[in-house]
Amino acid sequence: MEILVVNDDGVFEIGIKILAEALKKYGNVTVVAPNIGRSAASHSLQIRQQIHFVEVEAIDGILCYACSGTPADCVRLSTSVLKKKFDVVFSGINDGLNCGTDILYSGTVAAAKEGLIEGIPGVAISTDRGCMELAKREIDGVLEYIFKNKLYSLEYVLNVNFPTKKFNRSLGYRFCRQGIKSFKTEFIINNKGSYDECDEKITYDDNKETDVYLGMHGYTTFVPVGIDQTNHFYLKKLKDLGI
Repeated sequence: MEILVVNDDGVFEIGIKILAEALKKYGNVTVVAPNIGRSAASHSLQIRQQIHFVEVEAIDGILCYACSGTPADCVRLSTSVLKKKFDVVFSGINDGLNCGTDILYSGTVAAAKEGLIEGIPGVAISTDRGCMELAKREIDGVLEYIFKNKLYSLEYVLNVNFPTKKFNRSLGYRFCRQGIKSFKTEFIINNKGSYDECDEKITYDDNKETDVYLGMHGYTTFVPVGIDQTNHFYLKKLKDLGI
């Protein structure tokens, strides 16, 4: 099995090293990741300037490349430049949760989605900020669960999040739907005439069937995320209006 490993934190970060080394038992691992941190890049592409793509020594025993593009670009260049047929894309382990509304901003999830767009199943894995030790302890179990049950698919991206930082271990696995995290950010002008972020308030939903709620209550969550962003329920309602 040919496995592509990407992230948005950067090719030299600890999360991608943990993930890539844990995946070696399942196949041939190739790492392609941004040369600098690209958090919150979402599904952006670098289209108006050249992209550098070079081999680097980042993880012992694993072929690694640094890409000056976005996380989605890392997948695009991997398939084009390396001429490999990858069987699955794993993105992560991200230093910061990608649950609920985070998914909209996440370069980690976007890289896995780009794999799906190119006909490669994608899995995104994230942990709460500063909780990489929990992820390191539990990644082998999560990967075994994914491969044993073949949870990667061309029908969806599997978005996996470890529990929030108040837990030092997962209480179990839960399949669930994406929840809502509402961000309200305040900015203040500085002495240079530009604006700095000064405060952020986050509101979490309390629906017990969502990744936001379950992660806050100790569970590792698995959400199938689609490329199709159509709200099919309301599409039907609009069609039924007959206008």
